[in-house]
Amino acid sequence: MQRFMSSRLVGRLRAVLQDRLTVLRPAVIGGLNATILSRCYFNKNIWTDQASPVVSLVRTMKIYTGTGDKGTSALFTGERRSKTDVVFDALGTVDELTSVIAMALAQIDLYSNKSVHSGYNLKELCDQLDSIQRRLQALLSSVATPIPSSSGPDASEQRRARFKHVNFPEDASKELEAWIDAMTEVLPPLRQFILPSGGTPGTTLHFARSICRRAERCVVALNVEEVTVETAVITYMNRLSDYLFTAARYVSCALEFPEKPYTVPRPSKK
Repeated sequence: MQRFMSSRLVGRLRAVLQDRLTVLRPAVIGGLNATILSRCYFNKNIWTDQASPVVSLVRTMKIYTGTGDKGTSALFTGERRSKTDVVFDALGTVDELTSVIAMALAQIDLYSNKSVHSGYNLKELCDQLDSIQRRLQALLSSVATPIPSSSGPDASEQRRARFKHVNFPEDASKELEAWIDAMTEVLPPLRQFILPSGGTPGTTLHFARSICRRAERCVVALNVEEVTVETAVITYMNRLSDYLFTAARYVSCALEFPEKPYTVPRPSKK
């Protein structure tokens, strides 16, 4: 019986591989047992059980597709829109924010050998920034999957069941608030406005904060006419800019870079 079942599974895989018009469908691959899959991964011929190159079942991501060459792009729902659409403005700006956070992490790493002011933990800060990058990636999925049109006081912010995995968690901003409070406890009190400053690590985080504000405006614009993204996304972006401001101060103080206080410009004497 086992030999018969293995024969059937191999036959199914052979039929798929030999048909050039057939894409390897998850349903077909899902029916293969672990033994056959492992042999494919290790380049063992599943028909002769001898080592030889075979078609790999490991999927690779293609960098270019050409589908956007005419100025449109697809949402997760499959809908295509012009790249000038507000949703892509929001997606692009959040992506820009993620990249600048990566710049900040790289800048902090350059100072990893420098002594840190007592009471500050830059590794913990870097772990938080890394977590935020991952959270923003999930946020991009939410923005790229607009909530179906609805109206009235009972309008739902939930997507259809097939897309519920991209719903943004309502309590995500609470994590940021806890981190802000923890950093504020060790920071010197802020008694006046400061200008973006604090060496390259702090300045880069201030830069990220500015982009975060712009990203927030782009996300808010999505809900002007109707709700297409959940309120939790907007709340998270608003709280994130507060976090990045606090993080900029935190890393500046940790590395003992001076903050630049804002003073009213005095008119020059003639």
